[in-house]
Amino acid sequence: SQKETKKPLINSRNDPVKNFEKWKKKYSKKKEKCKSHRKQNKKPEWQVEKETITRLEQRYSEINTSEIVKFSDFPLSKKTLRGLVEGQYRLPTEIQKQTIGLALQGKDVLGAAKTGSGKTLAFIIPALECLYRQQWTSDDGLGVLIISPTRELAYQTFEVLRKVGRNHEFSAGLVIGGKDLKQETACIHRTNILICTPGRLLQHMDETSTFHASNLQMLVLDEADRILDMGFADTMNAIVENLPKKRQTLLFSATQTKSVKDLARLSLKDPEYVWVHENAKFSTPATLEQNYVVCELQQKINLLYSFIRNHLKKKSIVFFSSCKEVQYLFRAFCRLRPGIPVLVLHGKQQQMKRMEVYNDFIRKKSAVLFATDIAARGLDFPAVNWVLQLDCPEDANTYIHRVGRTARYKEGGEALLVLLPSEVKGMFKQLEEKKVPINEIKINPEKLMDVQGRLEAFLAQEQDLKETAQRCFVSYLRSVYLMKNKEVFDVFKLPLTQYAQSLGLAVAPRVRFLLKAQNAQSTSVSKDDPGTASDQEIEAFKSKLGGKPADDQSRDDADNVNSSEEESNLEEDSEDDEQELSDNLKQTSLQFMNEDEDDDDCRDLDFLTVKRRDVFGIEDGSFIPRELDTTATVLANRQDESEQSRKKLIDQSREFKKNTPERKMHFTFVSVFAWLKFEIGYFLLGTNGSNLIMLYVYHS
Repeated sequence: SQKETKKPLINSRNDPVKNFEKWKKKYSKKKEKCKSHRKQNKKPEWQVEKETITRLEQRYSEINTSEIVKFSDFPLSKKTLRGLVEGQYRLPTEIQKQTIGLALQGKDVLGAAKTGSGKTLAFIIPALECLYRQQWTSDDGLGVLIISPTRELAYQTFEVLRKVGRNHEFSAGLVIGGKDLKQETACIHRTNILICTPGRLLQHMDETSTFHASNLQMLVLDEADRILDMGFADTMNAIVENLPKKRQTLLFSATQTKSVKDLARLSLKDPEYVWVHENAKFSTPATLEQNYVVCELQQKINLLYSFIRNHLKKKSIVFFSSCKEVQYLFRAFCRLRPGIPVLVLHGKQQQMKRMEVYNDFIRKKSAVLFATDIAARGLDFPAVNWVLQLDCPEDANTYIHRVGRTARYKEGGEALLVLLPSEVKGMFKQLEEKKVPINEIKINPEKLMDVQGRLEAFLAQEQDLKETAQRCFVSYLRSVYLMKNKEVFDVFKLPLTQYAQSLGLAVAPRVRFLLKAQNAQSTSVSKDDPGTASDQEIEAFKSKLGGKPADDQSRDDADNVNSSEEESNLEEDSEDDEQELSDNLKQTSLQFMNEDEDDDDCRDLDFLTVKRRDVFGIEDGSFIPRELDTTATVLANRQDESEQSRKKLIDQSREFKKNTPERKMHFTFVSVFAWLKFEIGYFLLGTNGSNLIMLYVYHS
């Protein structure tokens, strides 16, 4: 029994702890031995990259478009494929399938496809692969140049490049107007991929000594038709002449026009033409539902407000024809508070503000964006449900680009075009020629929400908002007047008075350039056929522009409205009554003497313009003072005293000239706005634009 107690409980050979330690020691030695062996046989990183590039290049000739289903079917580098996965780009579109393979083979490509078809990735991927094959570094300089028509499109392309190329070591730069030129100059020589607008690029070519493109491998022209439409043809020719001849060029556009083909002949060598939707039944996406509605001009704002109120949970873009129109309606709708965030995007904004609005609209799930055609080209706004064109587009191509902001990448969308009765026939004909399927829908006028009264109240409270509304009125008429297609756009058929009232204006401002155009038109017509245009018709149109009734019957009807509006008789804006003029006499006279504004529209709209008068009646032989006292009451007309003073002043001026032959005469134009009578005599109260002047005229 004692021997049994002395026996060990566990055999040393079967001890699990000791066995594990032995196994670990043996495994560690074996692992270190294998590791050292692999290290000895490991190839350098540059050699591995070179072998990978060689394998990829061998597969380029084997690319079959019909067999491409996903991006991994292309012979792309692992870094690019990883960037596509991280950017959530999974399946290639048709334009990407047909162009990426040709671009990887080093061929020049001229590609055309519908809006929203994914043309950006079609050149971003070949650009990254081009520099990857050559192991490009920052010391090699500029390798890829991408030119976009607008700052917003260039910024969007830059963001896509950052997503897809985040795993590569290339440096990329965004060179657009509105940014610091000195900062761009300091970094541009180290940039491998440069995304820019034509004007800014040409400026760097002319002014930046460190900028050079002698090693350029690829040139990309995005939205080439838009670049040429914006008047950059000469700029593009100058840019292309300064680039090396030995390069690859990719040119993309939504439409194939004659100007695009001319540019292709200058910049491309034996290009491959890729027109994805050439034989398509329609030129717009099949998932896009398109309708149009006929609406009177004075009902447009009510229609817009009603539309927004009925789509509070949707994401919509509303297109207008001018910046001034966008500015006024944005401010007005912010006051109306339709119940949904309202954003604005137009060309007169600062660049940082435009980028902020762009990113803000992308983040919001429901919002309304008021925009000009600056947002109609290339910009990718995700999940846009509606595109409303409140103003008729210039042509069918502009229409296609506008509606292309929705129904992108096989998603659904809806578009609504608002047409005036005079625009329906001509615009519908153009859309049919471009194979655009569009249907007419009717609206119930009784269901439209009337906001005219609220706008009138806003304008009565804010003078600045009223002036913005007047500029909006003139700017819209100017945009219609400058349209080339007169079959669609006829400014002389517009109900100007009713349109001004719909904006909240009591009286339609007088538009000078329309009066000149009407006078020129009537003169030319009278020379050809004197009997076609009568004086009554011309006077009727002039009255229409001035917001006055044309005939006696309409005058009688207008007498019941407001007598102050008739007696104001201002050329452009006769909405301020006589009491406002007397209360703000000094401020008004000085404010509106400054007519040097940068805005072209302001030159056609005289806000209480103070005209120069011949105060003493020397030139025309008459002395007609404007007898208004400080309370704007009219004094009794003194014809005999005026005649005596006129003769006396003429004699004094002649005598003064005789007695002072060697002295120079200095005259200043004084705008007289008050005629004062005191016991010591009469005084003229006026201003020369900067000073308030009181002139003693004569003693009674």
